[in-house]
Amino acid sequence: MAPNVPRQSVYFNPHASASQLQNIHACTGKIRSACATLSATNASMDIHTGDFRRLHQVLLNQRHFDLVSERDVRQAREHVAAEIAPFLRELIMRAEEVLARDEREARALRSKATQELSKNESKSQLHTAGSDDELKSPSMAALVADYELDEQRRELELLRKERLRLMERVQSL
Repeated sequence: MAPNVPRQSVYFNPHASASQLQNIHACTGKIRSACATLSATNASMDIHTGDFRRLHQVLLNQRHFDLVSERDVRQAREHVAAEIAPFLRELIMRAEEVLARDEREARALRSKATQELSKNESKSQLHTAGSDDELKSPSMAALVADYELDEQRRELELLRKERLRLMERVQSL
């Protein structure tokens, strides 16, 4: 096909029948009608949606509040409190169980550290009969036990504070 020669289907067909020409004429009429309808729709949309940008900006810049009566707020708060209270009580009981378990662990660690300390001191007394400096210096086991005990106390104190805070919240609900 030559570069500047139009396609054959663009030219009028002199051998077309009258019914084909009528069909083509009807199609072009329908296309014109569809284009006119589309143009009218676009114009209508421009008119009706022209303010959307401004409304969008207004809604972004201003806060809108729905007014709710105090009675509705109180009822909703009571409803939420009634739903949450059993869960909070269960969580508080779990926290108390964890606190008790941590206290038992702390007591066990204290007794273990005391036993280790006494055992190490008795061994060091047997090995060094004349050296008073080594008896006065803390052993490694005692230092570790003191550190673990301090960590347990800190964790226990944090859990107690959390428990008190939760109890206050349950009481306020």
